[in-house]
Amino acid sequence: MKSALEPGGPHLKIGSSLPSLGLALRRFLEWELREAKKLLPRALHSWALRHGPRAAVTCPGAAELVVADAPNSPGFRIAGAEIAAGSLEDALSRRKVSREELAIVLELPAKSFLTRRLELPRAALSQLDAVVATEIELKTPFDPGALFIQTSIAHYADSNKSTVTLTLLRRDFALAALDGSGLTIDDLSVIRSAGGAGRFEITLGKVNNHRRFFGAAGALVALATLLVAIGLSVDFWRQGEKTAELDASIAELAAEASKIRPSADRARKESYLIEQLHEARRRNSPLTVLWEEISRLTPDSAWISDLRLTEDKDGERSIELVGLARSAVDLPLLYGRSRYFSEATLTAPITLDTRERMESFSLRLKIRRAPPLKETSP
Repeated sequence: MKSALEPGGPHLKIGSSLPSLGLALRRFLEWELREAKKLLPRALHSWALRHGPRAAVTCPGAAELVVADAPNSPGFRIAGAEIAAGSLEDALSRRKVSREELAIVLELPAKSFLTRRLELPRAALSQLDAVVATEIELKTPFDPGALFIQTSIAHYADSNKSTVTLTLLRRDFALAALDGSGLTIDDLSVIRSAGGAGRFEITLGKVNNHRRFFGAAGALVALATLLVAIGLSVDFWRQGEKTAELDASIAELAAEASKIRPSADRARKESYLIEQLHEARRRNSPLTVLWEEISRLTPDSAWISDLRLTEDKDGERSIELVGLARSAVDLPLLYGRSRYFSEATLTAPITLDTRERMESFSLRLKIRRAPPLKETSP
């Protein structure tokens, strides 16, 4: 018996079967869509139709929550006293709205936010949290735990560096802005600058998904997987023709890689040397870092008129400070707490400046020595 592919064999009526197959597939997809809509909660159904969650906005001094309009549901306002008397969920349920439908936004003046930009090698992004915490401790007067921090990363195709933008907001600002609204920090999804999603925005909340929605999504994913598997099985026989071309390309690339490998090894050694130089510079704190630390520690009631950096024959560095303060007795203890200084002592008695009516002081700050750098090979 001849096969369908041989001359004179039976002919398959492919042209007549394709329309019926397409019609059956279309009916199945329509049925799947109807069933998925039945399973979706109202909030997630709105999200699936690209409406997104409804914005509920509050701002300092408003003492209310303003919920935006939605399809078939006009907007409304909830007084902060009503929320404080019960709960946000109770206030929403009285208006037949669920908490999952809302994205609660706190709008603050743009001047409440701070920004910083860092240029980092891509290798440092794996330790981004530690880098950000160190940057905030050294370059700002705030504790990282007292801030809301939003990071955004921009990569450059022609460079191994990335730009990290930090958006900072003090937590006490947000707490003060919520006073009278009946809301807490845990209720917020977004904190942004006034005027809508624009210059500054910090995301806090997480999207709550419904289990049944994941069931419907899983069914759709299973269907898509099945269709992909069918397509792959149809195209699988074509891969044999391309195997020889791929083998030739692999051999060519391997030859090019063998030529590039010495350059890569040299670049790796140079990179290791640069890292060692940066590490040595970090361990020997430059004057700019020491000056920032002294400026941070010096109280507002004191100022420095003279600063000298000295180094003795043993390589021990110290800083000589001369200035005036309303109370100079506490300054050695204040400077001695710094991680950059191992000792802070007075080099002369404290005297009273009758002209300025302040105490004159002279201090020596011994710069803390870092442990010796370990010699390792790349």
